Amino acid sequence: MLEEARNQKLINRINKLLEKYDISENISHTIQEKDGIYQCVISYQKNGKWDLFWASTGYKVEKGNQRNANNKAKEIEQIFREMVKTYQEKPKVQSLNIIDIQSLLELNTTNYNQNKETKADWDFYAYMEYWLNNIIKSSVELDTFNGYKRQVTGRLKDYFTKREHRKTVKEITADDLDDFYAHLRKELSNATIDHYNDNISSAFKYLLKKKIVRYNPTDLISPITVERKEVNTYTREEIMQLFEILKDDIIELPTLYDGFYGLRRSEIIGLREQVFDFEEDYFFINHVAIQNDGKDNEEKVYFKDKAKSKKGYRAFPLFENIKVATLKKLERIEKNKKIFGNSYNYKYDGYLFVHDNGNIIQPHYFTERFREIIQRNGLKQITPHGLRHSIATLLHLEGVDIRDIQDWLGHENISSTNIYTRGDYQKQVQTGKVVMQLFGNNAKIQKQVKEKQKRIFILPYEYPKF
Repeated sequence: MLEEARNQKLINRINKLLEKYDISENISHTIQEKDGIYQCVISYQKNGKWDLFWASTGYKVEKGNQRNANNKAKEIEQIFREMVKTYQEKPKVQSLNIIDIQSLLELNTTNYNQNKETKADWDFYAYMEYWLNNIIKSSVELDTFNGYKRQVTGRLKDYFTKREHRKTVKEITADDLDDFYAHLRKELSNATIDHYNDNISSAFKYLLKKKIVRYNPTDLISPITVERKEVNTYTREEIMQLFEILKDDIIELPTLYDGFYGLRRSEIIGLREQVFDFEEDYFFINHVAIQNDGKDNEEKVYFKDKAKSKKGYRAFPLFENIKVATLKKLERIEKNKKIFGNSYNYKYDGYLFVHDNGNIIQPHYFTERFREIIQRNGLKQITPHGLRHSIATLLHLEGVDIRDIQDWLGHENISSTNIYTRGDYQKQVQTGKVVMQLFGNNAKIQKQVKEKQKRIFILPYEYPKF
C-alpha cells in the first residue's frame, strides 16, 4: 500500500508538470544523497530549457541500499518517460474552461494560450539575466552596468535559483519581493536594497511596455524607507587647513579643484590641457574619467566625452592660485617626459592628473590617498565628495542664489542642489567672486597648520603599484 501511495504521488507531480509545461522525451537520471535518503534526480527539458525533477527512492543512505535505490530510480525514470510520451500523443485541447481561466488570471501574464510561451513563462532569474545583457546594457554607462551586474549575478541569483525560491516571471508577487528584501536586509542597507528594487522594477517595466505582463509587482511592495546619510562638510577654516596639509602632495591640485569648484571626482581626473585658456583665464568641463570596477575588464579607468548631464557641461573662471598651480603641474609633466624617456607612459598624454611616470591618477587612488592623509593628520572625517558638499554649503550661507549654485555644481535638477546645501541665504552674488572671498585670506590658517605639522607625520609620496 505504501509503495502504491508513493507511485500515485509521483504520478500526480508529473501530471502537474505535463499540464503546465512542454516536456521533451530527452530524459536521463542520476542518484544523489539528500537528508540521508537516496534521491532520483531526473534531467529533462521544460519549454526548451533544462531543469531537474527530484523524487525520493525511499531508501536510506545505508550500506546495501544503493543497488535497490538505483533500481527504484530507473523505475521512476521509466514512469516519467512513459507519461511524457503518452501525454504528447494526446490531442491538444485548444479551449480553456472557467477553472483554467481563473487560474491564469491569478498569474501576472497577458498570455492565455497554453501552447505559446512568452517571457512571462521564463524562470525569473533567467529573465533578469536576459534583461541585464540584452535590454539595459546598451542604454547605460559601463560603470553603471557593472553595478547592475554585481547585483543580478550576485545575491539575486543566489536567492532566486534556490529550489524554494525559484519561480517564473508570471508567478513573482509583491510578497516574494518583500521576502527577498527581508533576506537582503540581514546584510545590506535599505539604500542598497532600493537599488535592487529599482532594477527589478525596470525589468518589469520592459515587460509592461511589451504587454507581456499585466502589472509591475514592485509597485505593490512595502515601501523601502531610505534614510539619507548625512555627509560631513568642512568649514572655510577646515578647508584651508586641509589645503596647507596637502602642500606638494600628488593630490594637492586635484583637491584644490575639488574644494574651489566642487567638481566631481570623474570631472577632476578627466581634466586635459586642451580645456584651459590661460590667456582668458577659464576652463571648461566636457570630458570625464570613470573608474571601471568590472572584474572582467583590464582597463581600470575609461574616459568619455560626455558630462553626467546637460548641466554638467560648464565653464569656470580660472582663479590665479589655481592657474599658477596648474601651469607648474604642466611644466612638471614635460620635465618628467625627459627624465623617464622611453619608460614614460604616453597613453594619457594631455591629461593633467598623472603620476610622474605618466600613469593616470586613478579615481580610487585619489579617494584612498585623501582618506589616508585625513586620518594621519587627525582631521575630521570627510571624503572628496564631502568637499563638493562643503563648497555648496558655504556658497549657500554666503547668499548665493540656489540656481547659481546649481550651475556651479552642474546639477541637472535643482532638487539635487537642495540636498547639498544647508542654511539660509539672503542675496545673490557672483559665484566665483564669493569663492575667492571665502578663500582669499589664509595667512592665519597657514600659521596654524605649520604649527600642527611639527607634531603630525605626513605620508611621503609613493608610486602606486600597477
